[in-house]
Formats: sequence, C-alpha cells, structure tokens
Amino acid sequence: MASAAQCGQRSLDLASATANDRVSSRAHAPPTSVMMRPMGFDQDDEPTRRQVARRARRDAGDASAKLANTLMALPPSALVKLGLDSDLLAVLTRARAVKALIARRRAERTVAGALRRVDLEALEAKIESVRSTGVADTQRLHQTERWRTRLLDDVDGVTAFRAAFPAAADQPIEAMVADARSERTTGKPRGAGRALFRRLGDVLAVASDAATAALAAAAIDDD
Repeated sequence: MASAAQCGQRSLDLASATANDRVSSRAHAPPTSVMMRPMGFDQDDEPTRRQVARRARRDAGDASAKLANTLMALPPSALVKLGLDSDLLAVLTRARAVKALIARRRAERTVAGALRRVDLEALEAKIESVRSTGVADTQRLHQTERWRTRLLDDVDGVTAFRAAFPAAADQPIEAMVADARSERTTGKPRGAGRALFRRLGDVLAVASDAATAALAAAAIDDD
C-alpha cells in the first residue's frame, strides 16, 4: 500500500501535468479575434457584389421615395409639363386624389414603387427645369442622358465630349465620370451619377444659350 507521502507526491505530479497542458493549449490556440473572424475575412476586402447591389437598391429606394414626395406636392400646372409616361401618370393621379393622411402615405409609397422603372436623374432634371423656367426642355434632357451614357460606356466618350464642348474645358468631367463608374460597381461615392447628369445638363444649357446668342448676333449683323 502506498504511503501518504507517495500519494501526496502523485497528486502534485498530476496537478503539475494538468497545468502544463493548459499552458501548452493556450500557447497554440489562435488569438480570440482571429477565432471570431469568418473564414476568408479581410478588413480591407472590397464590398461584395451582393453588398453593392443591396446598397444600390437601398439608395434607389431612398431616391424614389424622395421623388414621389416631390411629385405628390407639385402643382397640377407643373405636373402636366413633365411629360410623364401614361402608366406613371395614372398611378400618380390616383395617389394625388387620396386625401386621408394614412391612405395618402400608402399611395405615395405606390408612386415610389412605380418610379423604380423610371430614370430618376432625368425626371429630377425635368422637375428642376419646370421649377426654374416654367418648362421642361425635353430635347436637352434627352441629349444630357445620351451624353452621360456615352461617357460612362464609351472609352472615347470623354474625348468626344471635350471636342464637342471646348468651352467646358474647366469642368472636371474626367473625375466625375470616374466617380460615376465607381458608383456603378461599388456603390460609392453616392450620388455621383446624379452629379454627373446635372453637370452635363449645365454644360449643354450654357452651350445652347451661347448658340442662341450667336444666332441672334448673326441676325443683327444681317440686318
């Protein structure tokens, strides 16, 4: 039979071995922060396509809701000048006819949903044009949209734009196009596409005014 001293020594040896095992386990265990990270995680990773798409949908929803609210409040005299397509106009007319507050909010959300199928930047530009001048210059807005599409999709778009509008040499078109393309793929910077549309609209408006002034001067000279 083992003596009390031997039993005590065995207990000490067992306790020491257990403590050593714990120390060894801690030494080889990965840091807690690493264990908590999902596989493949990298803080510097770019947003995934799903995240970009989700952000784009959220931004589009915000823009649609804001524009729907604007359309609901526009006076009828301004509304008829926007040239809205028949489907959107029908939805908007029904929504504007609703007077009860809660029901009107629901109707406004229906308008926002219908606006998801509309070029929001072009419609915003029309509204701004009607507010500032009383008319919507549809032809200029279509030209603006065509130029924006060409600048974003055509590698020679910026060169062509510079050649067509030399007076806009001081405009940061290259940087704005780069931001708008980045927004398409990453969702950032937000509002870059709209900013480009507005800037192009300003350039075309100035060019149109200059052309009108030149024609007027030529007419005076002919007289």
